[in-house]
Amino acid sequence: MVLLATFGLTVFRSLVEGIVVGFALGALLFIHRASQTTAIEEQVPPVADDVADDEGDWAPYDAAVIADPDVAVYRITGAFFFGAAAAIGTVLDSVANRHKAFVIDFAAVSFIDSTAANAIAGAMHKAQRQGVSVIVSGASLAIRRALNTHGVASPVVTFEASVDLAISAARASAVLARAKFPV
Repeated sequence: MVLLATFGLTVFRSLVEGIVVGFALGALLFIHRASQTTAIEEQVPPVADDVADDEGDWAPYDAAVIADPDVAVYRITGAFFFGAAAAIGTVLDSVANRHKAFVIDFAAVSFIDSTAANAIAGAMHKAQRQGVSVIVSGASLAIRRALNTHGVASPVVTFEASVDLAISAARASAVLARAKFPV
């Protein structure tokens, strides 16, 4: 489609118009495709290794360890920019209504722009108003700098190096929140 539009404008109008329109259509197509590669998914916390029943002591199955209703883990992948910020911001806004703490894993995010950082800041401030603690894990120095610039800093969010450390911190803060505000 881009090729036909560019070719048609070049032949029937002018070379300059063909180049400008072809470049604009190509840029829009690139932005659309790049925004589709960015995703957010809920992760289940890691489960302990499975061992045979006859290998010594084992604890009975505890669903609370596997699916903690107080802690949610979300992993963002891809380039996080204005094309995907609205969709991911909507998902993160809904998390604050259901959990006491949540972890956002930025380990697979290669780039973040100001629109995406602003969407994260909005979700974090909403979570803070509702008493939900937020832990960011795996954020590179550049991503942390972008988030800090937009207000995602120490009082609002805690930064951890890995998902495991973030889950431990989230569980600890969920226990504290449950002690302060029993249901």
